[in-house]
Amino acid sequence: MVHGLWELNGIDHLSAVITQMKFLTVPGGNPENPDVTVRPITPASPLGQFVRRCYVEFTRLHFADSQALWNAFAAYRAPTFDDFSARNPDVAEQIMTENDARSFGIATTSSTDLTEAAAASAVDADVLLSYSIHQLQKLGQRVPEDIKQRLGQWMGDQYDSGTQSLHFFMAFFEHWRAGEYTMALESLHRYFDYSLAARPGSDNMKIYYQYALLHLSVLHADFECWEESIDAMNECIATARENQDTACLNFALSWLLYLRHGHPSNDKAGFESVSGYIGSNGGEQDEIDFLKQRAREGKHWMLMSSTLLEEGRMAMFRGDSANRAQEHVLQAMFLNVQHDLRTLIPAGLLFHGACLDRLGQAHLADRMYELPGAVHASHCPTNDRIRSMCRLALTASQAGNTTAALQILESAAPTVKGVLKSEQRLKAFTALVNLRYRICQDDSDAAEYYLKQLMPIRSSTDPEIAYELDLLEVELLLKNKSYEEAMTKVGSRLQELKGSERDIAQRLHFLLLKARIFALAGQAPKGFSIALRATSTAERHLLLPILFEGLTILARVLLELSEFSMASALCDATLPHAYEARNTGLTARLFVAMGEAAVGHAGHGCAAGSTEQVRSMRKAMGLIERGRDMYQRTKDIQGQLDCLLMKSKIASWSEDAASVSQADDMYLQLLADKESRA
Repeated sequence: MVHGLWELNGIDHLSAVITQMKFLTVPGGNPENPDVTVRPITPASPLGQFVRRCYVEFTRLHFADSQALWNAFAAYRAPTFDDFSARNPDVAEQIMTENDARSFGIATTSSTDLTEAAAASAVDADVLLSYSIHQLQKLGQRVPEDIKQRLGQWMGDQYDSGTQSLHFFMAFFEHWRAGEYTMALESLHRYFDYSLAARPGSDNMKIYYQYALLHLSVLHADFECWEESIDAMNECIATARENQDTACLNFALSWLLYLRHGHPSNDKAGFESVSGYIGSNGGEQDEIDFLKQRAREGKHWMLMSSTLLEEGRMAMFRGDSANRAQEHVLQAMFLNVQHDLRTLIPAGLLFHGACLDRLGQAHLADRMYELPGAVHASHCPTNDRIRSMCRLALTASQAGNTTAALQILESAAPTVKGVLKSEQRLKAFTALVNLRYRICQDDSDAAEYYLKQLMPIRSSTDPEIAYELDLLEVELLLKNKSYEEAMTKVGSRLQELKGSERDIAQRLHFLLLKARIFALAGQAPKGFSIALRATSTAERHLLLPILFEGLTILARVLLELSEFSMASALCDATLPHAYEARNTGLTARLFVAMGEAAVGHAGHGCAAGSTEQVRSMRKAMGLIERGRDMYQRTKDIQGQLDCLLMKSKIASWSEDAASVSQADDMYLQLLADKESRA
């Protein structure tokens, strides 16, 4: 083997060897040397095709490329010269004397000094391009800079239209992830042109055209160009029907359904192609059943899994129980595992975590959000990983662990560098965590600063960010006692959330906020019926966090109506579940409400100076202290001040001078700390 490598003594010899290889596939042998008889290789065999490909590609090379190929070959065989000279010293000495070292590659120059274009083949470029496109398309990642530079060097000397089309396809995803809308459009058009040049013909044009339209529609939707996205997808559906491409057609129909569910404010006229193709005037459930049937018939398990997830999301939004939605999600997760749909597993985990959140199982939901990064990191799309980490941070923030929440978000920052949408989402959740913390700190100026930063995101396509932002804005208004403005804000959001396609949980939460504003403004009777209806609906649909919020607001309303025993019973029943939901702010409000109910019972339900009255006041002192401890965990300054003020009044009634002094000192210290931060 080594001896054969060193028999080649120049580029002319290499050219002669490759020319000689052509005759290996000729049945008659070499016409230039008929005495040499060689058993021919069948031209149609894989080896025969490879030999012919080598000959054809070599003859197409320019002289500079041929010289570069020889230099690459010389560098490749250079490390074997020591072994060759040890076995063939005479031949090696002759080589050294008759030829310069450079022509045989035995100089000290390493192969890395050669250009990458000379050492790389079209196959290498195709493989690396295909892998890069997979990373971009499936996982949403950016191509590293060193890979892009190497591909740029390799593509400089490539003249194959197929390879060039893949290069522009990769550039399309790169510009898309970077948020460069115009460049992404240009790269997509050039990909389509080069694909047609590589495989000319009217049939190929239709095939590439429909998939180009599909990518164009998704691109438009990602940049919130909804009308253009729907028009492109409708044309894609028409082309796919004409070409009878079932896979493309099913995906296009599924995408249109997702677009309609995810953005229900859009005009329904653009979605008529869905019901027109299905041939039914029924509701969305009929369309989902149709897609499930098509997926089952064609064994398109990826479509089946995504349709089940969409059905589960629709069940959560439309008022079915959370258990029903969880059933669809578990079916999708089973399909993902059974058919090895690895890139869909993180999406199923996120949906499962959302279902558990609505069932009040925050600790189990956190485990679901941790799995995409801990177990499925190698095949988890970047978008799903960032969503899971943002939800973990949001849960930690609600529990009062602001530092842990910010650390989670900071650890995710390096993984999304250069991916515009994910970077924006990460920054938005960082601002949301800081906004919640500043509201708890009663730092209105800093809270207003973060709120102004988040205002442009209100029109974002992500309803989760808009929902959390609206809740925090209302909380800030309540902290500032701007009840009229808060009521106006809640009313406008309730008007936007009307309709069957909106999330029922969000609507119920804003109804409860309306009742809470009435209670805080001293008009509790107006909010009683609203809170009662919303709480009853949340209980019927198993929306447990909303149910706990409703019970807490009902308890507050009952306190305003002097129904102390009933308010205490509600809080006592809700408190264990609030602990399980890890909502520290809600738990603090429950403790304080129970303490106020105990004070009310001592004042209205006990004889003056009786043992029962003293016991009730002592119980109130302990409950309010527990509430203050919860407020301290969330760094809620105003909540702590209110609790200390109530403790001071109870201690004064009990004539406990030491407790009064302690509460007053802590109150003054908190005020001093607040003023120093301001």
